[in-house]
Amino acid sequence: MFFKPNKNEYNMTEFVHKPYNKIYVRDMIKLSLDDLIGMMSSLEAANAYWVDGVLFASFATTESEELAKKEMQNEMFLDKIIFAVYENYTKTVKSSTNLEIGVLNMQKSKLYQDLIAWLKTQEIWNR
Repeated sequence: MFFKPNKNEYNMTEFVHKPYNKIYVRDMIKLSLDDLIGMMSSLEAANAYWVDGVLFASFATTESEELAKKEMQNEMFLDKIIFAVYENYTKTVKSSTNLEIGVLNMQKSKLYQDLIAWLKTQEIWNR
């Protein structure tokens, strides 16, 4: 949907929402909750996302000119998605060794809802 100002108003920037057509995922890694927390706590941005009973993080492929072109064609490449089953959302989650990370509730994101629904259909989900 486009938003265009009236002729009498200043020229406002036009905004267009355009979801990705395709997202390629190179690797999916199912971890125990403790392992996911340990990995995330070692990163600078130690927050995980939560959607539909899954705690996860995704990592983009290293930027390149070729990937930038793909991005312009509504395609994205993810290097990996790490995830653990975590039924109920909480603001933080703590490991058995008392490492703690923040959790961001992304339940309202259509993109992440679709990602998790797709992930649950993959063979790795049942391992």
